Amino acid sequence: MTTISNVVVTKMRIDGGAGLKVLSVETIDMLQVPYDQLLPTRSFPGVARGSTTPPGQVRLPVTFGKRGNCRTKLIDFDVAHIGLPHNAILGYPALTKFMAVTRPGYIVIKMPGSGDIVTMVGDMKGVV
Repeated sequence: MTTISNVVVTKMRIDGGAGLKVLSVETIDMLQVPYDQLLPTRSFPGVARGSTTPPGQVRLPVTFGKRGNCRTKLIDFDVAHIGLPHNAILGYPALTKFMAVTRPGYIVIKMPGSGDIVTMVGDMKGVV
């Protein structure tokens, strides 16, 4: 299970080859983060056609696992109109914070948790 700001997120793209940490505008609305809390950020290429200029950046807690065995870190997300079927994209900078190991061939992510190893299994699209 993955939560962002204590809200369960079901469509998160884990991309160990990308340097992105992106939340969709729809997810920010779902998390009820006020737009005045967004900090200025720069544009980035690679998610949509051409370059994406996000409305801002926000720092939110991300938790992998369940109560009793989880790991939580604060992640700085760029908020963007990404037009993808994902609520969020987490790339290698975020995975490094979690000390996560990805196994793309098996679509598995493992990281140390509060009690044991936290194991997340995705579907064929790499969504956790």
